[in-house]
Amino acid sequence: MKYRQIFNEFAKKFHSNDKDFTRRGIGIELEIPIVSMDGEVVNRSVIQKMFAFFEDKGFRLNRDNLTNYITSASRLNQQSANHFDYVTDTIMTDVGNSVIEIALAPQDNLHKTQESLSEIIGLLITYLNTQDCKMLGYGIQPLTPPSRKLLMPKERYIFYEKFSSSNHIISKSEGTDSHLLTIMASNQCHVSIGEKDAITAINVLNALSGLQIIFNANSPIWRGKIDKTYKASREAFWEHCYSDRRNQVGIPPKFQTINDYLLYLLEFKPMLIQREKLLQVLDKSTFKDFMFDQTPALGQTLEGEKHHIQSEIEDIHHLNAFCYFNARLAPKFGTIESRMCCQQPPEASLAPTALTLGLVSNLEQANKLVKAYSWKTWKKLRTEALEHTFNTSIEGESILPLLNDFLEVAKNGLQKRELGEEVFLEPYYKRLDLQKSPADEAIEIFEKQGITGILNHFSFKNSPVHTKSTLDTIPV
Repeated sequence: MKYRQIFNEFAKKFHSNDKDFTRRGIGIELEIPIVSMDGEVVNRSVIQKMFAFFEDKGFRLNRDNLTNYITSASRLNQQSANHFDYVTDTIMTDVGNSVIEIALAPQDNLHKTQESLSEIIGLLITYLNTQDCKMLGYGIQPLTPPSRKLLMPKERYIFYEKFSSSNHIISKSEGTDSHLLTIMASNQCHVSIGEKDAITAINVLNALSGLQIIFNANSPIWRGKIDKTYKASREAFWEHCYSDRRNQVGIPPKFQTINDYLLYLLEFKPMLIQREKLLQVLDKSTFKDFMFDQTPALGQTLEGEKHHIQSEIEDIHHLNAFCYFNARLAPKFGTIESRMCCQQPPEASLAPTALTLGLVSNLEQANKLVKAYSWKTWKKLRTEALEHTFNTSIEGESILPLLNDFLEVAKNGLQKRELGEEVFLEPYYKRLDLQKSPADEAIEIFEKQGITGILNHFSFKNSPVHTKSTLDTIPV
């Protein structure tokens, strides 16, 4: 009986979304490194003053319950409020205190999303210019190394060190490998999905994540030097952040039903549960044990206080927050979330969202691509894509024909929507023609111009973030 209640809680938003998705909801989450003029991370005070700037512009501020630091500024998006449940545009801090995140309320087409994003970007540039800082369309802090010192003092983030004891990359004196999260910057999006398409979509986006990585790799230079192994270092970091939770990252198994998906999640090790304070679950080996054992779990606050925790049906949403697949279901919103892309250069900020939206809008053809190769092949492709981008091969053959087919599937999906959104895919056709990802371009720039060249090339200089170039009319 309890499992049925949990399943219903997990699936209810997807069930209500089973309808015509000509105008499905689209939300974005853009993580953006903020750096000084010489490329170092900025002082935390710069970000705190940024929030005061947004408060003057009509945003409402939120503070962390434990540390009292300002963690976000949000405002109602009236255009979204007419159609969707989640209705706020938010600027927040990410795990690193010098990486901000822009999370926009969903819209029903990318041109509206562009309009909202352009306004936020313009406000950020106005403020950061007064601080002699830059915001980068780049997937990682390029100069300052990761460490505990860069962690945003937020209750949730301070807990992270408790879930990682490895020091393969970060020395013990500087923290643990979980602090790699302090320099990462991704380009993520949410797309509304219904229950009947949810599992096909999750399988498609996870299987094809290697192809997305080839086009979007953009984090090859960090700690002031070229990573000799990875061009998408940010995505590779997940293997180290939680080395004993490999089943929670990357490409999961292929799922047959939402029930299969949920059962897989329930085998995760439990992490944090929200009550009055966040509590680390101490004595349950899996989330399934936490949810179904009659004996309450033992939880502990950051201060070391211990409390007994009785599970609640809504705790399933806390489990989902620690699922780090390349693409995951977001039951709280009834969306599928694409997570594998590095942050993109300013002119391509919405390209990953357009790509994901196009695939989800053309699932039948996208699924045909997936079925052409085994799941093992797709997982191997993702690993190679992190290192080689356009030099990746698939079963000994050039990846280029498949990449062209991949773009055409996404383009056709957007064309079905008849909103002119395929214009946002233009950067990918250029990259395919040149056989260069942003990472490949970054390496060339760095070798010739050093860190100054990286800062000049990837910094946001003005708004809007995308130029409308090929369409006679743009729907609004």
